[in-house]
Amino acid sequence: MRHRRLLLLVALSLPFAAGCPSAPRGRPVKMGPTDTGAGSVESERRRLKGSWQLERLQMLSQTGEMLIVQAQGTLTYDDFGNLTMKGTVTGSTDIDPSALNISGRAAIDPDKHTIRIMDVESATPDDRRVDPSIDPKHVRHYEFTGVDELKTTVVDASGKTTASATWKRQS
Repeated sequence: MRHRRLLLLVALSLPFAAGCPSAPRGRPVKMGPTDTGAGSVESERRRLKGSWQLERLQMLSQTGEMLIVQAQGTLTYDDFGNLTMKGTVTGSTDIDPSALNISGRAAIDPDKHTIRIMDVESATPDDRRVDPSIDPKHVRHYEFTGVDELKTTVVDASGKTTASATWKRQS
């Protein structure tokens, strides 16, 4: 008799349980508004987003002088924070083209006007956080010099400028 009551109770409760819609397991977390004002990370990301064409390149030669270098290149920054620079130096064997060829996830510091580029392909998830001791070759100082113009500068560990590129917005 007791067993029958239990079966009857289960049988009667099944239609109610099956008819209930599922609900989220937890409440959504409410976050504060994203700072999009001038000088914020989001503002700088929006200004940087798109494709840029290399207009002018200056690089430090092996003899220690800054030279205007014949070069072609593009810089792209996407919605996901990935930055890619691709370029070629023509007419000079004295110049290291690595300043024009770099890609990875970019961390923007609008206060210091720097972009730190992490190597996404070789990084583990723990290595993707911003490391202040990142190789200076992976740091670009930046400055918007007009509505459609961007200047990036590479500075070595001693603070000396080793390369400077001026970019014009394409899209």
